[in-house]
Amino acid sequence: MQDVSGVVTFVGLDAHFERTTIKAVDRKGRAVLETEVKTTVRSLRAALRKLRGPVWCMMESSTMSFFVKECVEPVVDRAIVCETRENRWIAKSEKKTDPHDADRLARLLRMGEFQEVHVPARPRQEIRELVQAYQKAVNDVVRAKNRLNAKYRRHGIAVDGSLYVEERERGLAQIKRPNLQVILNAQYGILDAALEAREALAAKLHAILSHTKEYRLLCTIPGVGQIVAAIFVAVIDAPERFETKRKLWAYAGFGLRERWSGDPGKARKGGSKKGNRLLKYAALLAAKSAICGKNRFARRFCEMTANGIHPEMAKKTIARNILATARAMWMSGTAYRDDMMADAA
Repeated sequence: MQDVSGVVTFVGLDAHFERTTIKAVDRKGRAVLETEVKTTVRSLRAALRKLRGPVWCMMESSTMSFFVKECVEPVVDRAIVCETRENRWIAKSEKKTDPHDADRLARLLRMGEFQEVHVPARPRQEIRELVQAYQKAVNDVVRAKNRLNAKYRRHGIAVDGSLYVEERERGLAQIKRPNLQVILNAQYGILDAALEAREALAAKLHAILSHTKEYRLLCTIPGVGQIVAAIFVAVIDAPERFETKRKLWAYAGFGLRERWSGDPGKARKGGSKKGNRLLKYAALLAAKSAICGKNRFARRFCEMTANGIHPEMAKKTIARNILATARAMWMSGTAYRDDMMADAA
């Protein structure tokens, strides 16, 4: 539960592209404002300026939340973006309308029952959007290759990696039907565009981040290349917001969940299904690369597997180690040395 003592007005915002529904309640839960305005800077600020302060407002995490938060921050005491999955009261309600959603957000805020989502400042938000765009370009490359693979196989032609880029003419020469060649040429064009976008976004990320100390530090960790370091910088943003390494692990989806009822001795434990998927993907990617080298992560992996730990579980442990090392290095400002972070991870 969050501490909301001292707040006078609690505002729920249900934001959409064209319209935003606003519901404000006072400390006793009485409605003081119910309205719908255009989702513009002027309209949102004009509506919230009328409220008695201190004013806190809350919206659910969505594609609109960064814009809306940036709009209202100058006229409220605190703007909060909350975790959508935690708001089951809203998601599971039989009355799922904009006014009802705004009302429930205001009342959850009044009770302090919310989980806040970290929203980075605009420069770091743009880095995050570049990383997301890069990941989508990577997925586009994979899809384009899969379509070419399927088309070749459908006509009895064995496909290897060279047919995608270097030796595509050899693959096309095996196709004798003109219409099919047109289809394949079009799909090669889609692949080329996806490859070009991927490389352009990767170059832009490196050009922007190469001037930052944290990025250069993270690139010194075994297994952490330029793209993984960019994801760490974009998603973690501020390592000090994680009080311990375990909180960072939970944020990345490497935490544990525990369920029990009646008898704590019969608690069921398992891996968490929550967390930032992109950060988890990057940590596992770094672990996969690190365990192939000569470093303390690789040595730790060999020790664990030699002691009977399943390789996949051992890789997850290495991913946690890499995240803990990244956090410690980032906060201390020191570069990686193979003998310096044994306790930190």
